[in-house]
Amino acid sequence: MKMVKGKCQNVKTQTGKKIAATNSKQPAVSSPLIAPAKAKAVKPSAQVPSCVSCGTIVTDDIKALQCDRCQATDKWKCADCLNLPSDMYDHLVSDSNCTLRWFCTECDKQAMEFNNKTSGQTTDKLDALVTMVEKLLDKLADFEDKIKEKSDVAITNQIDMRLKILEDRFAKQEDELPDRLAALKSNVTSHLEEKISKSAIQDNSKIVNEDAEIEKRTKNIIIYRAPEVEANSAEERNDGDLVYVTELLENVFHVTPDTNSIEKLFRLGSIKNSSDTPRPLLVGFKDLAVKEKIWSNLKNLKEADARFKGISVAHDMTPRQREEVKRLIENAKKDFVGTSTDGPENYWFRVVGLGSKMRVIKKRKED
Repeated sequence: MKMVKGKCQNVKTQTGKKIAATNSKQPAVSSPLIAPAKAKAVKPSAQVPSCVSCGTIVTDDIKALQCDRCQATDKWKCADCLNLPSDMYDHLVSDSNCTLRWFCTECDKQAMEFNNKTSGQTTDKLDALVTMVEKLLDKLADFEDKIKEKSDVAITNQIDMRLKILEDRFAKQEDELPDRLAALKSNVTSHLEEKISKSAIQDNSKIVNEDAEIEKRTKNIIIYRAPEVEANSAEERNDGDLVYVTELLENVFHVTPDTNSIEKLFRLGSIKNSSDTPRPLLVGFKDLAVKEKIWSNLKNLKEADARFKGISVAHDMTPRQREEVKRLIENAKKDFVGTSTDGPENYWFRVVGLGSKMRVIKKRKED
């Protein structure tokens, strides 16, 4: 769009027409709908554009549109002749995204004639294209019919022969399938039996080893929280533990051991200088009767001297037995929670007995 005095802006309206908008500093011009009268017509000149309808000179104060098609001829039309309200004109000036255009009468007529002509040409081309496709389809159908009539007999015979070979091969494999399945079943059964046998042997070996380990620990006891002798020599520490155990047996359990009564005596675990808890003390007896007597007099610990109070005596169990004890205590606590309103933290849960005779007892802590 041609500018007037270099101060107009090119803006497109919502109807698709470009607008020669006035500079924001220029005074607004009233439209036909809100202004009492049009601007006074001035005789157009060769250098200054004017409205093609009323002849008004298009200056910075006149709101007008220029034809988007014949811009070289300077064909303008003012907003009053277009019946374009001032407020709508001002709104369209601020919209920079509108893609609509405005044509003068001559350009609009030429554009419509061009569109009608082009539309007719396009229709003719489409009709010709459809006719061509129909002819090609007819030729393709004739070609397929000729191919079917002129099929090569040799190729057909060759295909039939190959199909016969494949059928014979499948029939042979079908006959051999039962024997193959039977052999596979035999191999699988043999493999499973071998695996089960190995697993059973391993389980039996574990049971035998477990039984042997339990038997080996039958005459042992473990004393918890027995005070340790502070000495650098292992021999001195062992002598101190022997004296403590001998006095414990005599004064609490009323057992007088001789020099051969105790077969082994040692602490479990390595020395930890930072730990205040004594290591467990394992004591192994030569005669099972000594351990049974200790077990029958465990109640004497309640009335023992101060240096013997606080200790506890337990069986020497295998790792599997300790896991079983842990499981029994956990199950007993769960059952207690489900049947009592009192909390399990107020009770001691202990496992007594060995092997199949193990059972859990509970006792209030204040008792």
